Amino acid sequence: MTDPVVKTITVPCAPDKAFSIFTADFSTWWPKDKHSVSAMGGETARSVALEPHVGGKITEVKADGETVMWGSVSDWQPGKRLVLDWHIGLPAEQATSVEVAFEASDSGTLVTLTHSGWEVMGESAVAMREGYNAGWVNVFEVQFKAACQSLAA
Repeated sequence: MTDPVVKTITVPCAPDKAFSIFTADFSTWWPKDKHSVSAMGGETARSVALEPHVGGKITEVKADGETVMWGSVSDWQPGKRLVLDWHIGLPAEQATSVEVAFEASDSGTLVTLTHSGWEVMGESAVAMREGYNAGWVNVFEVQFKAACQSLAA
């Protein structure tokens, strides 16, 4: 079994606000030039979106206007927890699981991202896990945290 990727940050806002920034403001903070299907081809995505309900789609509008699916929402608990079936650039059968938990703390909100389910990747599981382990540093620890600091002010 391949260990999950776990990233934890503290952001200076309440859990409801942090959840809203992660979901409703998804396209404003997500680094579309580096972490998107478009970026895999050397371009910047026009937008990314996350539909706010169980079964909601996670989509990218590519630089050429084509819309591609990144995954779907499998659990939606505003201000508490979000779980995504995640398969950016891959078939839905290769979806991994991204859970984001929001917990009030003395200095705002403790946000924990857990990316698991690497076994569906077969022989490339370890390499995919390592790629995401590095990628979530910029996407989650830097970009999402900066968005919370900026939008919560």
